[in-house]
Amino acid sequence: MTKPKTNTRINGKDYYRIRKVIDGKPKTFYGRTKADAEKKYDDYLRERYTDASTRLQIQFVASFSEKARIYITEVLKPSAKYATATKERYSNAYHTHIKGTWLDKMRLSDIRASDIQHFYNELDVSKQTLATVNKFMRAYNKWLILNEYAHDFLSAVDIPRKPENKRHDGIVVWEDDEIKTILENLDGHRLRFLVYVMLYTGARISEAIALKHSDIYDGSIHIERQCYCGEIKEPKYNSKRAIPMHEDLVRAYREHIEWQKSDMEKKGYVTDLLFTTSNGTMYDAVDVRRSLRRFYDAHGMPNKTPHAYRATFCTRLCRNGVPIEVASNLMGHKSIEVTAKHYTHIRGDAKDDAIAMLKY
Repeated sequence: MTKPKTNTRINGKDYYRIRKVIDGKPKTFYGRTKADAEKKYDDYLRERYTDASTRLQIQFVASFSEKARIYITEVLKPSAKYATATKERYSNAYHTHIKGTWLDKMRLSDIRASDIQHFYNELDVSKQTLATVNKFMRAYNKWLILNEYAHDFLSAVDIPRKPENKRHDGIVVWEDDEIKTILENLDGHRLRFLVYVMLYTGARISEAIALKHSDIYDGSIHIERQCYCGEIKEPKYNSKRAIPMHEDLVRAYREHIEWQKSDMEKKGYVTDLLFTTSNGTMYDAVDVRRSLRRFYDAHGMPNKTPHAYRATFCTRLCRNGVPIEVASNLMGHKSIEVTAKHYTHIRGDAKDDAIAMLKY
């Protein structure tokens, strides 16, 4: 009997060895004969690609919601690619407008561009909100494709026309009588000086709650940081700036120092933070908005966001003839165009007065 042809010997036994490069890496198969070794190679390929096909089928059976939860938790939120605010917007876009819908319950294998188009068409949101939803969908779909969880279901989708967000029709400011009512009723309120700071500096709420006593020197309040979603970071657009303190703000600051000193003694905390809760911890912007809303309700005031103080600050600067580049610098805007577009707000009666002054 002819001895089978072999080409290697291991531990005293003869084998036929074949080598193959798979996915860029060498892999070796052994058999008693060449045919035996090749059969093992064929069996490996059959098992490997059958498993891959089965795995892909299982992945495609997964629903939109199953993978969306994984993407948001394990990819989006830890990502260094996006700013904190962007990650929050994308996450909120899913939870507010997609989660629980018929699209969210669909299997990834069944989703087509026509489904996304129909979903976008019937979504009752503004133009700006749909843009955010679409940005989330594009990032999510790209991740699905790279992980072989789904096909590209966005390439053939057109963004339908939606109405403009009403908030973009104009800006919201506090009028003289409203400011008077607010300031007259803030005595003894924990947020009294916070309101003064926003009104007299135009600081964003995220910048105001992150202020420290050490940020006040040389007659100015220095914006060095912001607290957004519990994270301390650079101000928006890295807009570090110093804002001179108005005499009313200086007077309110002296009163705040005395009040906070007494509060620290009573509550047993020590802090350099300008504003804290009764436990001495930094304020959360959501809690500030809730507290102000209660204050407005108690005094019959309209419920305007903290941003209205910032808008009022810049609008007053513009009305008083402050050069727009100076106003832009004090506001920490990205560009003068932002100041011009959003904050040169003129009341209707001011326009009437302007026309009445015309002489030819």
